[in-house]
Amino acid sequence: MTTSMDVCNAIAAVIAELWPERMIYRDFCPVDHHRPSSYLYVTSSEMTPANISLVQWELEARLELFCATDEYDVSSTEELRKDQEAVLLAFASPSIQVGDRWVTLTAKGDGMDMGSAFVAFSAAWMDQRPGYHDPDDMTDPVSSAVSKMEHIECSRTFSAQSTDERAI
Repeated sequence: MTTSMDVCNAIAAVIAELWPERMIYRDFCPVDHHRPSSYLYVTSSEMTPANISLVQWELEARLELFCATDEYDVSSTEELRKDQEAVLLAFASPSIQVGDRWVTLTAKGDGMDMGSAFVAFSAAWMDQRPGYHDPDDMTDPVSSAVSKMEHIECSRTFSAQSTDERAI
């Protein structure tokens, strides 16, 4: 099963390839964080039933890119825009590999603030429902322990009753 944390780890791995020397903060960013760095966090994660055996996962995450200095000027804004564009280009493919699977992922520039630029990520994928056991999978110990129709015997015996016995 692929979880939202698996997808976030895959996103962080791509960002780490862009800037191996930069710190990536995950789910918590201290006030005295290093610069330049980035902060990746989940804004929403939802699992919706699709059918008896599948669920659809949807993930929204946000990346905040911090400029190299606390002194903000035009050059730091330009550098942030370049960083933001580098992230968008790194995620230009419509999907990302997460383990042995490919998950649909989109990235979009989500504005800028004083000393920061933002990238929003949206991901969606289908997966097996947690706790689901395929009743036809005989290699699954839970499913194989459930009695199947071929294991049930039906025995019907008929006896002729007199009409007097039927009236009672």
